[in-house]
Amino acid sequence: MSTLAVVLDLVRERTTVSRVELAEATGLTQATMTHAVRRLIALGMVHEVGTARSARGTPRRLLELQPDARHMVGVQFDRYTALGVVVDLAGRVVAQTAMPGSGDREPKAVLLDYAARIEALLADSGVPRDGVLGIGLATHGPQDRDAGVLLTEYPAPAWRGYPLAAELAAATGLPVRIENDATAAGLGVQAQDSAASSFAVVFMSGGIGSGVILDGFPYRGVTSNGVELGHISVDALGTVCGCGNRGCLELVGGPNAVVRDAKDHPGLSARLDLEGDQLGAFMRIGRAALAGDPDAAALIDASAQMLAVGTVSLVNMFDVGRVVLAGRAFADLGPRYRDAIQEVLDRSVFMRDVHTVQVDLAGDVSQAPAIGGAAMVLRNFLESSGLREREG
Repeated sequence: MSTLAVVLDLVRERTTVSRVELAEATGLTQATMTHAVRRLIALGMVHEVGTARSARGTPRRLLELQPDARHMVGVQFDRYTALGVVVDLAGRVVAQTAMPGSGDREPKAVLLDYAARIEALLADSGVPRDGVLGIGLATHGPQDRDAGVLLTEYPAPAWRGYPLAAELAAATGLPVRIENDATAAGLGVQAQDSAASSFAVVFMSGGIGSGVILDGFPYRGVTSNGVELGHISVDALGTVCGCGNRGCLELVGGPNAVVRDAKDHPGLSARLDLEGDQLGAFMRIGRAALAGDPDAAALIDASAQMLAVGTVSLVNMFDVGRVVLAGRAFADLGPRYRDAIQEVLDRSVFMRDVHTVQVDLAGDVSQAPAIGGAAMVLRNFLESSGLREREG
């Protein structure tokens, strides 16, 4: 993370803070801190708001974030659902719009649709166009983030290698970067929480993924798919997955697996409408479970147990003390999955006698990846601003 990003995050977290306090918190020299603050003030992101008494007698000038100085757009999409948000520097959503998932449409048609919806969202929000830093596009991996393309044929062969970032940038006139949706969810949680924290995200929407934030930095791996929780084996002798592994978590406990098993259950398939997209059908099963349907509840609880088993492996590998659940599939069922996962972690995590592991829900499970896409745009802008600053 760039110096500018570190300083801006601390100003955001502490509301008002002096340069001396910033230097003490970051370990940066006073000269480096002064240079970074001067740059942030020049960018209009931070301003001075008064002074505070100092033990040495010289009043310290206090700094404060200017949240509406810049805005970023974040878009999260998968095959079944999509969401666009406009976010300010404080991580607050100032406007949002629900959008259709990619479905069976061609990539170009999807991106032109999203471009038009983003333009309408910005117009309705009243945010000055010249203050918009860009668009963060969060979706599934694997990816080549630098090239702005997917390295997978999901949901159709046309998506592999298609210039997502370049196409959306051309249609909107704004810079575009892509990010793995699970990692973006982590960045979204971070943008509204502690920037320097370490935690894991379990992401569930059309499928299952995961992201890890370590000391404020996202772990991405070579193809932005560094924590592929959905393809951790939870049944070594289970059915062969399309990835080549056996008994993958997504295959036995993900939304598609729940819908598949519900369709094979005569009573459930007769009581519930399981047609249409898989995520919608999964959520209808979830609502039936919450309403007391014992057959639906059995399927959801089995899914939660499988997800908990996979999460134990995730926590054991990265030794985090916090797991955050995010993604559209948790919109109704978040508390049920959270409680089930917490119970298993409490008795099964290797380091449980040394430290606790807390399972939380993202502030808004559906918004988190889109907010994270926007946060990633801000990070990239500050990194490039820092480079220009050093070159100058």
